[in-house]
Amino acid sequence: MAKKQKRIPITVAPDGAILHTDGVVKPKTDWFDYVNYVILFVFAFLCLFPVINVVLTSFATEEDYFKYSFLVIPEHFCIDAYRFMFQKGIGRSLINSLMVTAIGVLYNMLMTSLGAYAMTKKDLPFRKPFLTLILITMFFGGGVIPFYIVLEDLGFVDNLLGVVIPFGINTFNMILLRNFFSNVPEEVIESAKIDGSGETRILFGMVIPLSLAGMATIALFYFVERWNDWYWPLLLLTKDELKTLPLRLREFMEKSENQNYADGADGGLSFELSRNYATVVITIIPIFCVYPFVQKYFVKGVMLGSVKS
Repeated sequence: MAKKQKRIPITVAPDGAILHTDGVVKPKTDWFDYVNYVILFVFAFLCLFPVINVVLTSFATEEDYFKYSFLVIPEHFCIDAYRFMFQKGIGRSLINSLMVTAIGVLYNMLMTSLGAYAMTKKDLPFRKPFLTLILITMFFGGGVIPFYIVLEDLGFVDNLLGVVIPFGINTFNMILLRNFFSNVPEEVIESAKIDGSGETRILFGMVIPLSLAGMATIALFYFVERWNDWYWPLLLLTKDELKTLPLRLREFMEKSENQNYADGADGGLSFELSRNYATVVITIIPIFCVYPFVQKYFVKGVMLGSVKS
């Protein structure tokens, strides 16, 4: 005998919304919602289309590129552009960028956490003058040439540490992280002190775990900043074996105008634009790999740190 299905009675509210017996109202979709869906869909398409076109062009030949005017379809699918770029040393630049980004983000987060936690202490001696001096660095600098001379005297030129050590703290990120740390209840910190915990243990054992959304947000800021940085590597790194991926991408874009640059390519299957786009794809892959893991913290983190209660 077939089992009799249980039917749930449904009532309809005066406004047309479906009202279940449990009291939960199912919202009614109106024309305004559909307009929003269309607008968001168009906006998402406009954001994704350039990325999709870049990826497809990197696998296309010159014939495919000129055959389609709107969206390139790689009918003659080939990876020669990627092979050509790795022959030109982009693999080493990729490793350099990964090293600089990984070490730099850890170093930035350590220095920023220490500075942000110190600024949350209301009994810190000279707290306001220190904070004022920190804020001044957001608007005024010593200049590129004096800064370069100092780094050269310290041996940071043609040294990967030269694009890591001198850039330990971003002032805006430190202030934002300070707001996160200030949201940790003071009672929690006082109870830890009663148990005999020192400031270091309180920071790394309690404050940071309670501020994961803020830490993830600031880490994402530093990651993007480190990964996309080309200006200081351009000034400090002159040896080919030390150049990072954004700097190498910039050089590829400049050298693509020189016909001799394509010597040794693969019989014309890959062309100038596909090689440049292949470098762009290699550059954006790490961002796509990292962002999904911190996306759930991102919006929450920015909103929590934006206002201090």
